[in-house]
Amino acid sequence: MFYGRVKALGSIPKMKIGLLFAIAAVAFASIGMADADVFTLDEPIKTTPFKQADFKWTVTPRHDYSKTYVTKLFLSQAEYDREHLGRFKMRDNGKQTVRMTCEKAFEAIKGMDEITLGIPKIVYLVGWQYNGHDSKYPALFEGNKEVARPCDKDPLDSVRWLMRAAKQYHTAVSLHINLFDAYADSPLFDEYVRADVLAKDKDGKLIIGDWAYKVNYAAELEKGLLQKRVDRLCSLLPIQESGTIHVDAFHSRVPFPYVRPDGRIAIKFLSPISPWHGTTLEQDVAAKRNIVKYFDSKGIDVTTEGADMDVGGGHEGYFPMYWHYGNRDYSLSLKASQACGGDCGVKAFGDNVSGEMIFMNNPDLAKAFNIFKREFCKSVLICQYLNTFGRKALIEGKDGSIGVFERGVRTMWKGGRLSVAKDGEVLCDGRDLLIPAVWLGDGAMVAYSENGCNDRKWKIPSGTKLSTQAKAWTIDATGRTVFTRFKIDDGVVTITLMPNEMVLIK
Repeated sequence: MFYGRVKALGSIPKMKIGLLFAIAAVAFASIGMADADVFTLDEPIKTTPFKQADFKWTVTPRHDYSKTYVTKLFLSQAEYDREHLGRFKMRDNGKQTVRMTCEKAFEAIKGMDEITLGIPKIVYLVGWQYNGHDSKYPALFEGNKEVARPCDKDPLDSVRWLMRAAKQYHTAVSLHINLFDAYADSPLFDEYVRADVLAKDKDGKLIIGDWAYKVNYAAELEKGLLQKRVDRLCSLLPIQESGTIHVDAFHSRVPFPYVRPDGRIAIKFLSPISPWHGTTLEQDVAAKRNIVKYFDSKGIDVTTEGADMDVGGGHEGYFPMYWHYGNRDYSLSLKASQACGGDCGVKAFGDNVSGEMIFMNNPDLAKAFNIFKREFCKSVLICQYLNTFGRKALIEGKDGSIGVFERGVRTMWKGGRLSVAKDGEVLCDGRDLLIPAVWLGDGAMVAYSENGCNDRKWKIPSGTKLSTQAKAWTIDATGRTVFTRFKIDDGVVTITLMPNEMVLIK
């Protein structure tokens, strides 16, 4: 632990004070923090160096998730009558709430591709099946007619069309699925009961989780039923072409709801998954590992909901991406190319933006695109840049944190905003920015202003090549428009932007 400032030195002999500063100087220099004063934090300040953990891929990722924008699009939610404990779903009630059809999802993907300047993208579809999200599991074999195109008799044809049509917009479309839940109205429920692959308590009674009964991974694998449903799903939809799938709620323990003495409902996590079958937690985790390996054998990456649902540690290389990353230890011991995701455990290292929530909360696409443009510039654009630099340390203070990267890059997370600097020059102040668009090569940058700016000056960072002959375009979901309110002189970009204006300079 290092401290950025020293107080109450009056009681310490001068020789010892000098020694303290000498030790601190060596320690800070060893992780490249000589120019740390570009950003400041209130004390106390603790510095944790990045220490690369032993790491080896168990699977073979088909995508580099540190160089890809990953999101979901929410199509439809299956409605239900609150049954278990008056709160938890056990079966559909036949209704659903449609948020987005396959055709509208296609329009969203096209608009996102314009705004993201063709960055590689992965989109997972939520609610593509049966009656919508969380419907009819463990079955995975019918499309949702309410989100299908009118011209398609089989709703899965609409999903196939979307998965293939999105490729021209630098987007791999795949599915959001659940392998743990088993609903009483599922076409597979009776078969799974007969096969004895559902979780049971020690008395042989089916376990009811937070939503639905639960599949015993180990028993399903042993009897070949997991392989059977994965094979069938792959025969129905081109998931192997997409090379990825998202497994939701991939728990190693059963989320079990119960009524507390005060009458409130709480959740506890029970392990092992199925005491009746005699499997242990270790065997449940081993079964999950084999599920991931089975998808891998078919050329499909598995991403999952959270780092807390791992199969033995992120250092073992089973999951290349987590939707809710939120793991400080991973951030400080693994490269972005080894583990990444949204809700980053260390905000100073960058974050993702949920296109799913933006489009779900804003059904008008024009409004959604404006919000998406802002959030993309302030998160994904920055994160893509940061992912090209090795992490060196995290400095923490009472009011925020500073990320220290290789080659003179620093960030500061403070007041809910992320700032970025390189070689002591600010590239983003939390509202305005000029950041390299790294996926376009070393001669492209994006300028953005949240509230507008007039003749704002930005120094072009080392490693980026912009000449005085560079051209620029305003970017939005409809395409590009020539932009002229800028000039480049002596390595400095001077630019005037309107509020929420995004400009590509190349």
